[in-house]
Amino acid sequence: MKCRYLDQVHPGRGVTFATGTPISNTMMELYTMSRFLDPEGMKSREIEHFDGWAATFGEVVDTMEISPDGATLKPRSRFAKFVNLPELQQMFRAFADVQTAEMLNLPRPKLDGGKPTIVACPMSDEQRSLQQALVERYDRLRSQKVDPREDNALAITTDGRKLALDARMLSAQAADFPGSKVNTLVDNVGAVWNRTAPVRGTQLIFCDMGVNDTPWGYSVYDEIVQKLVARGIPREQIAAIGDADSDAKKQVLFEKVRNGQVRVLLGSTAKMGTGTNVQKRLVALHHLDAPWKPAEVEQREGRILRQGNENEEVAIYRYVTQGSFDSFMWQALETKARFISQVMTGDNALRRAEDIGGQELSYAEVKAIASGNPAIITLAEADAELQRLTVLKKNHSDEQYLARRSLRELPEHIERLSKRLANLTADQATTTAHAADSMTIGDRAVLRTEVMAVLGNRLEALPEKVSDLRRFPLGVYRGLRFGMVLHPQFAPEVYLEGATTRRTSLSRNHGPRAVMNALENLAEGYESECSTARQDLAIAESQLRDFQERLGIPFPHDAYLTQLTALRDQLKAGLSGGTSEPDADPQPDVSQLAEQIKALRTSNTIEAAPQRVTKRRSVAEEPVTARIRRQRPEVVPSPEPVSEPKVVEPPSEEALSVESTPIAADDQPPLPGLFPHDAGQARLCPGTSR
Repeated sequence: MKCRYLDQVHPGRGVTFATGTPISNTMMELYTMSRFLDPEGMKSREIEHFDGWAATFGEVVDTMEISPDGATLKPRSRFAKFVNLPELQQMFRAFADVQTAEMLNLPRPKLDGGKPTIVACPMSDEQRSLQQALVERYDRLRSQKVDPREDNALAITTDGRKLALDARMLSAQAADFPGSKVNTLVDNVGAVWNRTAPVRGTQLIFCDMGVNDTPWGYSVYDEIVQKLVARGIPREQIAAIGDADSDAKKQVLFEKVRNGQVRVLLGSTAKMGTGTNVQKRLVALHHLDAPWKPAEVEQREGRILRQGNENEEVAIYRYVTQGSFDSFMWQALETKARFISQVMTGDNALRRAEDIGGQELSYAEVKAIASGNPAIITLAEADAELQRLTVLKKNHSDEQYLARRSLRELPEHIERLSKRLANLTADQATTTAHAADSMTIGDRAVLRTEVMAVLGNRLEALPEKVSDLRRFPLGVYRGLRFGMVLHPQFAPEVYLEGATTRRTSLSRNHGPRAVMNALENLAEGYESECSTARQDLAIAESQLRDFQERLGIPFPHDAYLTQLTALRDQLKAGLSGGTSEPDADPQPDVSQLAEQIKALRTSNTIEAAPQRVTKRRSVAEEPVTARIRRQRPEVVPSPEPVSEPKVVEPPSEEALSVESTPIAADDQPPLPGLFPHDAGQARLCPGTSR
């Protein structure tokens, strides 16, 4: 309601949102952003209600989920896929100005190694047995009618994340495993603490689980603090964000971290993410577990990769228990983050995509993780390769479409350019042949000494304001007709007309001297106009030859794409444990399929696409502000300051005989983006896409 009110008071500029994560976990968040920032655009497309938006951009499925009280079930409609993604991106970019950290080149510390460091930790025997129990639970969900209030996929996924952190999160009988993530973290934090002691470097530890004690009394936070103290770190230099239970206490704690009094700070994403400005001395950040959302990863790492950090290089560590849910969770987070980034920047080339909001793992994923099958990695690599091939094929299709369209349009364009060049050359010859002729104003020739006075009278006879575009012929200059073009809102123009027409703008306060200077500039500019026309003609002819050569070339990786897709589908079916038809031919096992995929990828090398010299601009709809101003002309400010009304003396009887004619559509001034010397003819540039 507040946004709607501000938008009515200040059309197109009522409210501005500034956020680092407009899409945190699901594409449906774009609907909410559009409701706040582009209500008029959604109304004009008749998708202001969620049902209309969902029918346009989503495929909805109905599932059952547990209610918050845990005692009843309720139906839930959620998106399975998103469709029409290019149009959705265009709508988003119509009101969003996306600036990533790479675009802004902010003064942030460098990341050690250029990317987060993965710290792999072995899995204990107890963790393996507990993880196998998770697979059996999921197997019961598939084979039996288990009440979702008793067990469900999301509960299994949550237990898998706890197990990856430490076996004692699930079992009271589990022992402290020396190679666990907690012990590895403590060793790493202690080493960094000793190494950065001279500069009093600080560290952050993020962990969303294990904050509170389990029913059998185990707490990850308490164990980390105890073991860090045992390694020699003073207890007063270690703090947990939960100890500061008010905003005032948080600010005191943050100041201690900035000063180096507290050098190790533990916390969850919710409490230590947004608003935690302690980057001054931060040298390392530790992810002990993987959060649910890619936006939470960005919020975590934004605490250290931030302006104001005095260290030139910092480190980010991600702790992963091998063979556990950790690796898949981080892979899923990276996939989600990459897709969100592509949608934000307009680089996504797909029309359909799975929603990124799902949190539970599938049965196949859980089974592959538990078995430690390396084929799951091969499947992920094949999916990434297929996505790359799909983008390349779409780019090839776009190039073929451009070639076909250009071959239809370029011959006419070349003909127009040739005709324009001939007309410009003819007008240039006319101005040269009549350079010494007297100027004609109205129906009579005027001596050079009288030009200013006579022309001034003709100009004073023109109306001060017009409601429509009007053209007023004034006379002949160097063999070509000339006159004035008056606009209802913009500055007047002087035109010079022969075989072709050229125009130039004047200021609001124009007089005979300004008109004469404009005519002289137009007459002397034919040489440069002819040179530009020759260059444009040469470019168009070169483009025609290039598109003729490119048309009909097949996609070079089509066979590779077909073979890899078939093998990927077979591998995915094999990992899911699906059974084949009785009469079907025997299929290779999972390991054989993985080897075939590796061999196929090795024998097909795809060269990297050439980098663009300039970054491709996302094709966006008309911006919201421009659309509102166009629809409400009364609020459009004049592009140039309006001068005070000038008192004009009654014109003479001769001056009143000036004839005015409406400007035809063909005489409209050129629009932005078109040739300034060829109104109505758009320039065809290499790389233009539909």
